[in-house]
Amino acid sequence: MTLISRDPFARTELHRDKIRPAEVSYAKQSCDWCGNERRDGSMFRYQIEHDGGRVERIRGRFCSVGCMRSYHD
Repeated sequence: MTLISRDPFARTELHRDKIRPAEVSYAKQSCDWCGNERRDGSMFRYQIEHDGGRVERIRGRFCSVGCMRSYHD
């Protein structure tokens, strides 16, 4: 997991994990928000980690953090 950002007031961190095409049943994937396909065929999965240890997985596969925030905000 890669750390994307930290919100010190909410005491949370946003992390992402790269989903490679071999991990899914079909070769090409597209972003759930914009429909874009990345050159290498991978997408990103995001999650929020709280300082207390709780992890919230964010639903969907996205090409960027901007698409994930637009989709869920």
